[in-house]
Amino acid sequence: MFMVLLAGYTTSTLPTLDMFTINAAQIANTEFNNGTGNGCNCAEIVNGTLTIHGTAVINGTLSVGTAKLDVAPYYSVFTINYCQGGYLPDYADPSGSAVLTHCQKPSLSRHYDLVDIIEDSMKRTGEALGVDLSLDDLDWPQGISNAFTYVNSAGAAFIGFLLVGLASLILATLAAFLSLFRATKTTAKFLFITSVIALVALTICSVIATAIVTIVVNGINANGDDIGVSADQGNYFMAMIWIAVALLFVSTLTTTATLCIGSSRRSHAPLRQYEGYDMPPMGRRKPVPYYIYSPDPRDWDPYSSRRTLVNDGEYNQYGDEFR
Repeated sequence: MFMVLLAGYTTSTLPTLDMFTINAAQIANTEFNNGTGNGCNCAEIVNGTLTIHGTAVINGTLSVGTAKLDVAPYYSVFTINYCQGGYLPDYADPSGSAVLTHCQKPSLSRHYDLVDIIEDSMKRTGEALGVDLSLDDLDWPQGISNAFTYVNSAGAAFIGFLLVGLASLILATLAAFLSLFRATKTTAKFLFITSVIALVALTICSVIATAIVTIVVNGINANGDDIGVSADQGNYFMAMIWIAVALLFVSTLTTTATLCIGSSRRSHAPLRQYEGYDMPPMGRRKPVPYYIYSPDPRDWDPYSSRRTLVNDGEYNQYGDEFR
């Protein structure tokens, strides 16, 4: 799960771990002009190509110019960042492959919205051509706008649960490492609690991520044919997050089993000397209880322990050789 945060940091950092990719090559490579065209001041799609028709008069002179939208042909969206690029050798080549050329600065608050990018680019292009352009001029599908509207609020929740899950996972890892050297009940309980929190948080995070990818990809593909926009989900990203959740689930079950049966397994271990005599355990570097000290050497009897229970005078009649 930590790898998904590093993906997209640069154009060469885990580029295959994207949440989804968007092909906007047709819009990015369309030339817009402010000529009279078919006589209307409008924008329309002709044979699958976006075309701007308009008239710009500057100082009484008709000015005709062309421009392209400032939109990248290809976008790759990651967890906390997105990158853009193009297709080589050409976007129209069926064998062309996507190449990333620039990535935004990673930020936990960063989100990707194709609608905002297209809308801002339309305004800049309209200013360059002397006409007013907006998404309405392109008959922009409302389904795509709705898809990004739905996921914008979910993006913050996704990042929040991801951070909580990763923080809990770090604490669980430290507790597991500590238990290798000093296995105690407290360590096992802490490991169990942090593992459960990490499992719940990352499971919710994975569900939200799956919903975001599904809504965006389906929304674009269902409404983007007329304007030449398509999207694909990141299969490696989806596989990694759910495999991580599955492994964490197994780890949590193992921790639970260890916590439940750990005490019974300890009962089969050899008893310490003080445990064998029903004596309380002794703490390390503490005084030994008085009843565990060795008896006074004057009471020792190498021949019989019964000698310590009677007075010395009772055995004097047998002579010193029996002592």
